Amino acid sequence: GRLSRQFVQDEKDLEQRLSHLDTKPDPDGRHRVNEFFCRADTWQMTMGRLASRSDAVLMDLRSFSKSNQGCIYELRQLMNTISIDHVILAIDDTTDREFLEMTMRELWQELAAASPNAEVSQPVVRCFAIKTRSFAEIKKLLLLLFGA
Repeated sequence: GRLSRQFVQDEKDLEQRLSHLDTKPDPDGRHRVNEFFCRADTWQMTMGRLASRSDAVLMDLRSFSKSNQGCIYELRQLMNTISIDHVILAIDDTTDREFLEMTMRELWQELAAASPNAEVSQPVVRCFAIKTRSFAEIKKLLLLLFGA
């Protein structure tokens, strides 16, 4: 009967949740998972606030295509709030790479003047192609992410 309390209600609720975010690693070195359940009227605000607080962002674009308008919104927000070298896009064979490349070019042309990427003359968007999901592949991805 309390499921609705798990969802971000509004900006005030989001700020309260962010102020109580648990960011300390566990004794075994793992980081805790903090979940933000959102509805259609709170996900964009929540995504933007979380991204602006992040040192690095890994965005899963497996199965990305023209039908993923929410992902396009998120990419736009990332390009306008996070340095491009702190963003890694996870892709695979189901990603429409041609559409992704076209989308990134368009978003780059629309950068806000205040974007941390506005002065970047030769942008490089780092993509990590997931093929096997092996331990070695995940390790490579994590090393790339930690370097971001």
